[in-house]
Amino acid sequence: MPKTPLDIKLVIFDVNETMFSLDSIATKFEILGLPNLSASLWFSNILKEGFANSSIGNFQTFKKIAKNELKRIFFKFKIKYHNRYSLIIFNEFSKLKAHKDVIDSIRFLKSKKIKMVTLTNGSKDNTLRLLKNNGLKSYISRCFSINELRTWKPDKKTYIYVCKEMNVPPSKTLMIAAHAWDVNGAKKAGLKTGYITRYEKVLSEIYTKPDLVDNNCFSIIKKIKFN
Repeated sequence: MPKTPLDIKLVIFDVNETMFSLDSIATKFEILGLPNLSASLWFSNILKEGFANSSIGNFQTFKKIAKNELKRIFFKFKIKYHNRYSLIIFNEFSKLKAHKDVIDSIRFLKSKKIKMVTLTNGSKDNTLRLLKNNGLKSYISRCFSINELRTWKPDKKTYIYVCKEMNVPPSKTLMIAAHAWDVNGAKKAGLKTGYITRYEKVLSEIYTKPDLVDNNCFSIIKKIKFN
């Protein structure tokens, strides 16, 4: 069993895929004529372009990149693109459903009086909508977005910024994400980390080993020893 982080005072949740499933986005892609797994490719391309531009000081928002990459996906598969497709996809982004194990985790952490926040490469406004729509808004102390710092995760500054704003040291903060690059960035920033293998299945050998690993969020939360 991985080393259990002690004395956790703050839990940071990544948003897309970690808290909220993108399955309905994939369904919309198929309805629009795109092949299976094209939504996953689209999301990966958004991250790639976000990381690349951020690394050279050319910050671009998630939404701006996502719109551009949506067109490119249609061109890639030689399917005619219509401007209304962007509206369809982004409307769906505001309707994502929370994973049940995440809901259970949030309620459990609340019972332990642990502060919870979100940190996303997307927008704060959409995170708030998703939390409200899924009945989770009252559990979350604050929503953070990379738009505040104008640099994408996994830049260490993003995680340290959240810890400073919440007045909790990184050593007493747990970052939970379903992306290895995200937990690795948090680990490099001095945070404890929990990696959900739901999507990626196996941790890449190029990353530092997280403190906690499991296939769902609640299993990770249950491994924490609360003082």
